[in-house]
Amino acid sequence: MLSSLAPRRLFAILLCALPLCLFAETKVSVRFTNALKDDVAISMYWRNPADRNEKPVTHRFPRGAHEVVEAYTGHVFVAYDDTREDFKEFYIDEPRAGESVIDVVVTELIKKTAIARFINHSPGSMELFWKNERTGENIKVGPVIEKGHFFELDTHNGHRFVAKNLKGQVLKEFTINSVPGVREEHTVGEKPVAIFRNVMTKPMSIFYFDKDSNQEVAVQETVQPGASHQVFAHPGHKFVVYDQTKRRSKEFTVTADYEKKETFTVEL
Repeated sequence: MLSSLAPRRLFAILLCALPLCLFAETKVSVRFTNALKDDVAISMYWRNPADRNEKPVTHRFPRGAHEVVEAYTGHVFVAYDDTREDFKEFYIDEPRAGESVIDVVVTELIKKTAIARFINHSPGSMELFWKNERTGENIKVGPVIEKGHFFELDTHNGHRFVAKNLKGQVLKEFTINSVPGVREEHTVGEKPVAIFRNVMTKPMSIFYFDKDSNQEVAVQETVQPGASHQVFAHPGHKFVVYDQTKRRSKEFTVTADYEKKETFTVEL
């Protein structure tokens, strides 16, 4: 374990190195107090909003004790017991006028839930409904999910959901089989399939162009003459195909919609 001061310094340095600091407005001190009714120790974790990974920021501390963490407004922290099955989330708001330390009092923990992500690869928009087994009702949850987008929620193992298009037609039904704290992905429809057919007399290689990093990522290093290679993609994705010498190349952009295929004949 680190010393009592080390986690706080390390945590402050870590946060300032993250992109989150670009939009975090105020640096604050947060005092977490364990005020649980039962004699249960807790530990505090910081949740990364980009990937939901959680990093410990305090030692384990007993009921009646407190820990202070340097953070930024807008951050989310999670209190856990030793089993990490019971938890409570806390969102850090702007401090009140004259408040030098934000007090967060942990008075209760709740059972950790499963996380379900519903991805829409169908041709159109869809809506998600929770199926109430007791009443038989389908209760709408979340916003309209556009094609190519997803919606994520906390749920419980055994819960059932129904995805419908905007005409009310059922697209797919799901049953949650995830364990608490684990994300489970469910997909409606299929991604477009891009098929690259090599009509040359020499091998070719296929790369995906990642516009975020402005780099090319290898998809298939060698496609022999007369052979084909297929890739799951999204509309608008760009690929670059090279000949064997890497001196000649050609770009291809996927225009096929979801659940469709598109064939590219490659001749450089």
